[in-house]
Amino acid sequence: MRYYVVTGGPLTDKASEVIGEGKVIAADRGIDFCLKHGIKPYLALGDMDSVSKEGLEAIKRTGIEIKTYPVEKDFTDTEIALSFIPENEEITVVCPLNGRLDHVIANLQIASSLHTEGRDIRLDDGLTEVYFLSGSEMVTIGTGRWGNDSAVSVVPLTPEVKGVTLKGLYYPLEDGCIEKGRSLSFSNRPAEGVREFSVTIKEGRAAVIVTRAV
Repeated sequence: MRYYVVTGGPLTDKASEVIGEGKVIAADRGIDFCLKHGIKPYLALGDMDSVSKEGLEAIKRTGIEIKTYPVEKDFTDTEIALSFIPENEEITVVCPLNGRLDHVIANLQIASSLHTEGRDIRLDDGLTEVYFLSGSEMVTIGTGRWGNDSAVSVVPLTPEVKGVTLKGLYYPLEDGCIEKGRSLSFSNRPAEGVREFSVTIKEGRAAVIVTRAV
């Protein structure tokens, strides 16, 4: 089963299209987003410092379980939401991948850490998807969502990522090494006519970022 964690922040309406079959957890201002788009979470939680008063009252009337936490705490609302998801379940965090940079970085780091622990997790805001790789691993991504009109970047999360192979992309790579702080593996794109592309690494950690080209 896939779990969706819907967070606060400047989500566009496109983010609602990300949510499919599965269970939804609304974190703080994510409650407002779910109510706006007719999405029914099974759990709402957070310190409730950014959800609207109307949204909080509306979610209370639904009878959905609500867990409230203090504003002064050691974990973000998103991190708390993720702690409720059973192991071996797939996770999509529906969160802004623009806006407050500290929140974006925090979500990237949390998701990457969970991935290294064996969790199947990605981030998505309806315009950009982020997948994670660690150790010897491969991800295959279909181009059906936006056709070939997307930008693909492989971002090193360790000083080096070794054994990088890119297939189905305009700029291919075979068993290469990419380094943190260099832009060699940024702004690629699917090759003409391909239906999917893959990114493989043998050592290190990386984020694969796919975003609609503008």
